[in-house]
Amino acid sequence: MSEALKPNNTNNEQNSQKLRFPEDPDQYSEEELMSDPAKRYHVNPDEFPIFSRQAEKGPDWGDPAKTLPLDETMGRFVKSTADCIAVIAGEDMGYLSHEKLPAADHVIYLDKSARPVSWLVNVFWDAFTDKPRPKHSYLAIDRMEWFARTDTPVDASGYIKDSDDESFHLATFEDFMKENVSDEDIARIRALFIPGGIESEDIDTIMSTPTGLEGKNITIVDEVGRSGSTLEIAKYLISRAIPEATSVNGYVYWSSGFQTGPGGEHQMRGVPVWYDADSRVGRGIGDVNEAYFAKRYEQFPNPKTRAQKFGSIALGEYLDLSEEPGNKSRQLAREIKIMRREWDDGHIIMPAPEHYDEDKWMERLESQGVRFVPQGPNMPKNALIKILQDIYGRPPVSH
Repeated sequence: MSEALKPNNTNNEQNSQKLRFPEDPDQYSEEELMSDPAKRYHVNPDEFPIFSRQAEKGPDWGDPAKTLPLDETMGRFVKSTADCIAVIAGEDMGYLSHEKLPAADHVIYLDKSARPVSWLVNVFWDAFTDKPRPKHSYLAIDRMEWFARTDTPVDASGYIKDSDDESFHLATFEDFMKENVSDEDIARIRALFIPGGIESEDIDTIMSTPTGLEGKNITIVDEVGRSGSTLEIAKYLISRAIPEATSVNGYVYWSSGFQTGPGGEHQMRGVPVWYDADSRVGRGIGDVNEAYFAKRYEQFPNPKTRAQKFGSIALGEYLDLSEEPGNKSRQLAREIKIMRREWDDGHIIMPAPEHYDEDKWMERLESQGVRFVPQGPNMPKNALIKILQDIYGRPPVSH
């Protein structure tokens, strides 16, 4: 065999000695990755102890949650983040039948579970848009707390009795007794948006004090949507608290589809891995705690802490993350930064976007050797459908 035809394994042998994990894409040449792109889309499971636990229910109701392949999980989160950024930036391409939202001048993330969404959006922002990132803030608005606050008669599972007094349905915004939301509660929420805080807790004074959001478009982001009631309640409260805003809009970050149980109950198949209704840790913020902010104002009396005390019905307690059990919030933030690095290195494949620019998505994949061909028995290895089948068929990370 001539020297020109001999296989050159020098780079592969050198790379194999430095592998971070068995499927490390760095062991392959660019030529190999272009001919078989599925090899390109691998991330190191050792770097994602949290995201590797992403799961969703199986096809049969009652099955235990099924952990997803990590590389599939990476693609899902990048897609959700790209779509969210497109909506916030006003660059929604409108592939689905829905109302396109105006570019946000201010974004409100709903605590606790949408706070990690803000971390993803911030880390990935310049990967998906050239527009400046708008300012953002956080509000702790939970549908169950506001149902209780307004005496909306829902049970502990969020269901409300039908007019026949026999059957029940999942409570929605239409059931929300918004007429019971007090003017004081609205002023408490507005106080949180007044720059510099408040000198007085007088409702009329607060409602006449500028917030800086006059004439602005506000987008509220929730992490998941079951009945849509949380987001609609939040939109209602913000619309009343800041009536000078041009628009108040809502967007749900994560959707994994729904399935119906034996009793007809409508359940999401999955939620973001950091979501845990039974734990207060892992998302960088605590629960609503009015006593905490009252004490904080006593210790540090100033207009800002007074606004926080007055508006504490919609604020999560600040946590000392250095003392958080398991250091979960910091680990999650660390994994998000690593995810961005892996995206930049081309090791994550995004499934088809719903809002993000499809042309940009296709251009990136084509530059990595991916081909868009119809499904069929003779699909080449670099066909998108075949690559996704490979990725979705990989085993989950064992724990």
